[in-house]
Amino acid sequence: MKNKIAYISPEVKVQRIELEQGIAAGSACVRPEDSNGNVSEQWGLGDDDNRTIDW
Repeated sequence: MKNKIAYISPEVKVQRIELEQGIAAGSACVRPEDSNGNVSEQWGLGDDDNRTIDW
């Protein structure tokens, strides 16, 4: 007969973390309108970046 291993019941642990504002919440301010208050609904298209990047 085989030796039985002692049963270890599972545990559930909870750790509560409270943040003041959140991660990087106060580090940026985003405003979608321009200086006249108009919101642009299209992405600005610029030149393609065709550089060779050495790794």
